Amino acid sequence: MRPHMAKVATYHAVDPSEELARKAGIKPEDVIRLNANENPYGAIDEISAALTALDLHLYPDSQQRKFRAALSEYTGRPVENIIGGAGADEIIDLLIRLFVEQGQKVLDCGPTFGMYAFSANLAGAEVISVPRNDSWNIDIPAMMDVIDDSARIVFLASPNNPTGNLLAESDARALLGTGIVVCVDETYHEFAGSTLSPLLDEYENLVILRSFSKWAGIAGLRIGYAIGSTSLIKHLMDIKQPYNVTIAGEAAVLAALEHREVLLDRVGSLVEQRKRLEAAINEMDEISFDPSSGNFLLCRFENHTGEEAYMRLAQHGIFVRRFPDEALKHSLRISAGTPEQTDRVIDALRSVV
Repeated sequence: MRPHMAKVATYHAVDPSEELARKAGIKPEDVIRLNANENPYGAIDEISAALTALDLHLYPDSQQRKFRAALSEYTGRPVENIIGGAGADEIIDLLIRLFVEQGQKVLDCGPTFGMYAFSANLAGAEVISVPRNDSWNIDIPAMMDVIDDSARIVFLASPNNPTGNLLAESDARALLGTGIVVCVDETYHEFAGSTLSPLLDEYENLVILRSFSKWAGIAGLRIGYAIGSTSLIKHLMDIKQPYNVTIAGEAAVLAALEHREVLLDRVGSLVEQRKRLEAAINEMDEISFDPSSGNFLLCRFENHTGEEAYMRLAQHGIFVRRFPDEALKHSLRISAGTPEQTDRVIDALRSVV
């Protein structure tokens, strides 16, 4: 075994509903999953219909022709600037494989999505996580202090998970100007209505990540994609697994993009439910939240630790995301749900605080 692999900490993914119910001593049907930013509405009927009668005995198109063409139309970027992946997670891994040798630096800004550091640790990279400031924005001077000849790539989510704030264009430009590869993870792009993709025309070292997991409700099919320069995408296409986007994944994406209006209506509904939760929390004592551009809220409890509040909510069948970070010791991330789920979350929060 490579020595550094024996020390890699496991990424803590969410448990299935049956396991959550078992641990809480409740029925699986009473579980409300608001811990993974999943879309509670699930896949639309048109996506489900597209998954029938597929040629499952055939390998997918390794060049992702239909997939990339549909995304080109959706994003307004050329086909040669797009690559699909088995979730955005796979593309994070591919970028690190492409750019990072063992011992070189991979940067992120904590608290943030844990897969950046996890994939970097697998590669034996030196992970530098530069803390965000009190407003959860990037500390550019601190970033500049750690960017040197060994620094290869920085991962920045916009909106950031779990804090919900957007990456400022000025901060992105400052980092891009250093020449380091800057990967902006726009997994929650459809909820935010904001993107830094116009900067792709100016910077060859910029990569934009997107996903179908959240807005399209197909997290179980693991579909993500990246937008980048022609040269960069060609290299990623060369090193990816040949059949990384499955036939089912491709069919779901084509159906999702064809019926995007329905899905975007659901996105709007989830944003409204997040706003409902914000309004309710504003009327409660001992709890606050950070402004969010995603389908989730990072909530802080004044008189409870995040773990204590998590256990109290679990007693109501509501499961949210807790974090080991010291900066988030008193915080939980709550995903937006259906109107009925929001009702239950608000009642449960009132009982907690």
